[in-house]
Amino acid sequence: MVHAPATTTQPASADELERHAIITRLSALSLPLMWSLRQRAMQVYEPLGVRPTRVLLMELVDRGIDRPKQIAEVLEAVPPAVTAMVNELMEKGWLAREQDAGDRRRIHLHLTPSGHEALAGLRRAWHEAERADLERIDTDQLRTVLHVFESLLGGRP
Repeated sequence: MVHAPATTTQPASADELERHAIITRLSALSLPLMWSLRQRAMQVYEPLGVRPTRVLLMELVDRGIDRPKQIAEVLEAVPPAVTAMVNELMEKGWLAREQDAGDRRRIHLHLTPSGHEALAGLRRAWHEAERADLERIDTDQLRTVLHVFESLLGGRP
């Protein structure tokens, strides 16, 4: 049997009720927003011959997350899946492997010059796809959204 959580004897304040309502609404909108962004990423990147997860992998490498194990942790992917993605990007000439000088068992990944060029083009494509939606939002709201995104990510890549 499921029991309802205990309630306090004091009624919730109007601010608490409003906060709860806002959190409930944001929670309800987050999954459709996530799905919409995923669909848009597929529409933007797949015609360019790359899947969104490969773009994310390139972004991670560009930000210094350059070991396959780290990438697997961030993407919550199994190592063989990361290896397959790395191999695919290497075949395109966008990514290269390098052995760690201090520990030959470790490898580091880095973008090649053509990888940097490709990533810049992919970023431009994404920016153009998002521009129309974001330009509808005034600057103060954009600052707030930026602050919220940064807070939600909490320093994560």
